[in-house]
Amino acid sequence: MSTIVNPVRPGLLLGDRPERRPRKERSAVDQRVGTWFAGRKSRSLSMGRFASLLERMEDHERSLAAPGSNEFRIQVRALSRNLTLNGVTEDLALQAFASVRSATCQLLGIRLHPEQLFAGWAMLHGCFAEMQTGEGKTLTAALPAIVMALARTPVHIVTVNDYLVRRDSEQLEPLYQLFGLQVARVTEESSPSDRRLAYAADIVYCTNKQLVFDYLRDLQSLGERRAGLKGRLGSLLSLNPPRPLMRGLCFAIVDEADSSLIDDARTPLILAQPASGNRDMATEAAVALSIARGLHEDADFHLQDGSRTARLTDTGRDALRTLAERLNGVWRFERYRNELVQQALSALHLFRPDRDYLIKDDKILLIDESTGRVLPDRKLQHGLHRMLEVKEKCAVTEENEVVAAISFQRFFSRYHHLTGMSGTLAEVRGELRHVYDLEVVQVPCHRSCQRILDHPLVLPDRETQLHRAIEEVASRHGAGQPVLVGTRTVEMSERFSVLLKDKGIRHQLLNARQDAEEAAIVAEAGRAHAVTVATNMAGRGTDIPLDDEARTLGGLHVINLEVNESRRVDRQLFGRSARQGDPGSAQAIVSLEDELVRGALPRKALQLVALGIRRLPIEGAWLSRATVRCSQWVCERRHRTQRLRIYNGSEALNRRLAVGGDMD
Repeated sequence: MSTIVNPVRPGLLLGDRPERRPRKERSAVDQRVGTWFAGRKSRSLSMGRFASLLERMEDHERSLAAPGSNEFRIQVRALSRNLTLNGVTEDLALQAFASVRSATCQLLGIRLHPEQLFAGWAMLHGCFAEMQTGEGKTLTAALPAIVMALARTPVHIVTVNDYLVRRDSEQLEPLYQLFGLQVARVTEESSPSDRRLAYAADIVYCTNKQLVFDYLRDLQSLGERRAGLKGRLGSLLSLNPPRPLMRGLCFAIVDEADSSLIDDARTPLILAQPASGNRDMATEAAVALSIARGLHEDADFHLQDGSRTARLTDTGRDALRTLAERLNGVWRFERYRNELVQQALSALHLFRPDRDYLIKDDKILLIDESTGRVLPDRKLQHGLHRMLEVKEKCAVTEENEVVAAISFQRFFSRYHHLTGMSGTLAEVRGELRHVYDLEVVQVPCHRSCQRILDHPLVLPDRETQLHRAIEEVASRHGAGQPVLVGTRTVEMSERFSVLLKDKGIRHQLLNARQDAEEAAIVAEAGRAHAVTVATNMAGRGTDIPLDDEARTLGGLHVINLEVNESRRVDRQLFGRSARQGDPGSAQAIVSLEDELVRGALPRKALQLVALGIRRLPIEGAWLSRATVRCSQWVCERRHRTQRLRIYNGSEALNRRLAVGGDMD
């Protein structure tokens, strides 16, 4: 029987921290050959071909003892021994899947449906699984996780936030324990000793950022002993070896894979520590901001929204040179003063409160643009964070200096075995193939989707858009149907919340200010008459259950108020409704004055489209929707270029705006 996966585990052969060596740059021919083999593997994985395997799996299931019984434990130990010695063969994997299916049915009252089993099978074969929202990805991840953990391979299940880490690990812990496996979790609050203990478990739940920072910390602590045969032997034979947090990069299952591997890949992760130096950097920032406020856009500087940078023109540099004649110290150095003022211009014009950051307890807290959640203890590097603190009159924190850095794409490429799942992978199939040599397998829905997608409305200005959206919410709320209004920014969510209050519509608000109440707010969003306004933090990993009355009234209706940077984010938001065969509907009501649209397309083109909407309602509607789609395409292309630039190393990391973390 052919082997599906060869287990990878710490030991003499691979050392106490196994990981793949960084992949060398490949020729075009090698890339095409790799793509051909990956495509051939994915084409061999289909529900039709899986049907015969499903019959064999059910045969194994009928021969199993009752889960939890003494005989079942003996069968699991025998299965684990065979997986450890022989690798993950097809027949052993089918036995393991049958055991998991039987156990979940008895323990959780959930019988895994064939589509979940197929998705787990695809992931075990090293493919990404695209499963539509509501199809049970959390439980599906347990299938390959248990198989590999029984083969004594350390398993990391990676997701996008601490809420999902806690929820998923707690929900599935009884299942893992039934198989004699230890499960643990790493969150923002975990201490170094807790992290080391957690990574020693068979299965670890963690966020992508916590995982990468712990990896970088290990690299710093290991120093010269981090790699190579000498390092492996030294770590195994030394009487007092270094104690890294992690046991290597063996097998990872990335939940919401497009978020971790694509959306977050535009920013390299940087491990930093307080910088030494006696200069009064806060005063320098204050002076730079004062100078920047006196400069004029287009004449003295240009803004680049895509990369969030500002560039001085020749006129601006001349004006700054004249001002610097009255200043001393660093202001006499042209390159340095230009950098300071350009950072100040970025802080003033390109970073806004309630969109890019929150001000809370006299601190600047960054907001994750793809989820709308706060990023605690993360800072913009190279003085930009300090500029924001001085700009907002917050307490100025110490400047950090970079000690280690890596991109998400480079990091996850170092796993011996990588897989993942999401509801929106088809759009980034080519990039996943290029970076990871892995294919996407699309998993059919268990029940046909009942979602009704209304035609999108694109209105010429923000006031008209919000008025139309309020009318839509009031109409559906009056009928009793639950409504979820999605926004890209905290600012827009709170603006719409005020309009609802003025209209007398009771509602719940969920954004980065209320992230602690997320679970409670989401749990109520599917009840009849409920109205919820939320940023994208309600768009991933959360399930909105419907009550019986809401189900008879048409299910949850989702309204998207802001153009997202990718069609995938729109799909994730709309995926909150009509889950698992439930009824539901969705509609986009957006404006041509949306910042993303205005930043992506020329001003004159938008003016012509707005004119077309007013004069030619039918043709103008088609043109406006095409305009919004074009703006998303521009953003997607821009972001893909940024990701590949970081991945290929064509731009130095210290020239990027990046998120850093403090040393423990």
